[in-house]
Amino acid sequence: MRPKIIVWLVLLIAAINLAIGLWIPESPARTTVSSILLGLIVLLGVGYFIALRRSSK
Repeated sequence: MRPKIIVWLVLLIAAINLAIGLWIPESPARTTVSSILLGLIVLLGVGYFIALRRSSK
């Protein structure tokens, strides 16, 4: 994946997570979904740095 695509995916996931936090009341399901989305953002962040290193070579 190109770094630019990863940045857009992270922004999209963060926006979804924010929307979930604003419109869904506090519940165990919301916490689980938010945790999964945050984990996805972390994984994409790692992928971003790997993609940057590959593109700089």
